Amino acid sequence: MDTARIEAQRRFAEAIHGKPSGIISRTVRLSWTPDATVPELRENQVEVLAKEFFARALAEMDKEELPPVGWEADALANYRVELADRLALLTRGSPEELEGLLDGAQTSILARSRLRAEPCNPSYDLLKNFVRRALIQLAAIRLARLDGDFSDNIGDRLFRPDLTDNRSAPVRQSSATVREVADRYFDEDLAIRSVTEKTSLKHKALLSEISAFFGEQTLICNVERPDCLRFRDVLAKLPPNFSKSYPRLSVEEIVAKNEGGATLAWETQNNYLTMLVKMLAWAKGERLVSDNVAENIKPRVPSSTGQRKRLPFKTDELSRIFSAPIYTGCKDDEHGHAKPGPHIIRRSRYWLPLIALYSGMRLNEILQLSADHVRVSANGTPFFLLTPDMELKTEAAVREVPVHQRLVDCGFLAWVDMQREAGKPDLFDDVPESKHGYRSDIFSKRYATFLKSISLADDRRSKLCFHSFRHTFKDALNDTDAPEGEMDEICGWARSKKTGRRYGTGFSADRLKPYVDQVAYDVDLSHLVAHACLPLG
Repeated sequence: MDTARIEAQRRFAEAIHGKPSGIISRTVRLSWTPDATVPELRENQVEVLAKEFFARALAEMDKEELPPVGWEADALANYRVELADRLALLTRGSPEELEGLLDGAQTSILARSRLRAEPCNPSYDLLKNFVRRALIQLAAIRLARLDGDFSDNIGDRLFRPDLTDNRSAPVRQSSATVREVADRYFDEDLAIRSVTEKTSLKHKALLSEISAFFGEQTLICNVERPDCLRFRDVLAKLPPNFSKSYPRLSVEEIVAKNEGGATLAWETQNNYLTMLVKMLAWAKGERLVSDNVAENIKPRVPSSTGQRKRLPFKTDELSRIFSAPIYTGCKDDEHGHAKPGPHIIRRSRYWLPLIALYSGMRLNEILQLSADHVRVSANGTPFFLLTPDMELKTEAAVREVPVHQRLVDCGFLAWVDMQREAGKPDLFDDVPESKHGYRSDIFSKRYATFLKSISLADDRRSKLCFHSFRHTFKDALNDTDAPEGEMDEICGWARSKKTGRRYGTGFSADRLKPYVDQVAYDVDLSHLVAHACLPLG
């Protein structure tokens, strides 16, 4: 698991479990036990220490992606609920309920400052009160950022920037161009964050389009709010993948050409506007502009929050998928996968949809499976073992997922054994990696092409993709008698306040197997069961 992913998960866990990101220094031990020789905290030091504490935490928050890139709607909803609960606790909780949150933060502050303070001492009590106010403000800012509001409205006067501090460093009439600011923002801020190469390329692409819109040679100090509002309005009229589809046209020409056509999703428009806000906020901090003229500008289309981006497959759609030539006989499993022929070829195109349908695993999880990831418990339960060394979405994705009996009937375990005996431990090496290092990038496109060969309703086609199998499985799992905790475990969702999994220890495959086997679909797969006796292929 790469350092960037570990760091992102650490910040998520800290936000959920009461250790605010950036509050606990990585260089300071929490077990701070000062002796009598250590200077005692004085009341006139408390305000300064609290403000420094708040500033450090806010600076760490600035390094995060909020909302986190790639998170599913349910994960974001859970995250938002946890933060709202925490804010309510900080605001209205009793001293006993707040003790763990506040004492840990106070300890880190005193350790960093090499000071001591005795409980019930006026300085100690004052620091505790200021720390609580800081945590309330930080939680409110984090919640606002999750909703795309990066204005960082600081309601607590204690932590508002001292305006007198800015008078000594006035904003100069900058000669920097939009392109220069975008490049500097990327090099001096975005590039030093712990993000994947894929995210870094996304940042570059957003900044490139922003620069092109405002004019690369336009002085950044000449960008006004009406320009930003026009940018918002143009985004609402651009088609999906406009830069790839019309590389030689200006945005105005693309808008004219797309009149009445499909437009960018809310998420995409929000990504552009959020990047613009962040870039201008950085420029303001560097005193290249006097004001963030893009502040609080939102997309002109309704937010998709609460709407389902991907739909589950219906029974008739599953029937059409599993009666396609790849499952009944095809020419080959490459370009001829949708053409009738004599071959049953059991590789990625054949197995991945079945595994997803009967396990709910994510595409990237399945594509990383080796023969060693398919195991049998001491009690005889076959299961997929998702391990920490894999590239997983969250720490909660480390889990055991039972192999559904239907997969066994279709010969999946026998096929894995044949792969192992043939010296092919990597189960799906027929799918190459993309330039970003992800096989899922390639296969998701392949499956989108496959779905074009299937008869699907026009009003559903745009919301059906490989990930729809995961939604289909979850809906079927809801119809079983599996408790909520077990369902979360099977699907690899974090459960911060529930019993069971706590990052790395969860329910065994033996316990989960009965619930997985209850998942059923009214789809005839008898022809796939018959394939179990076929030779390797």
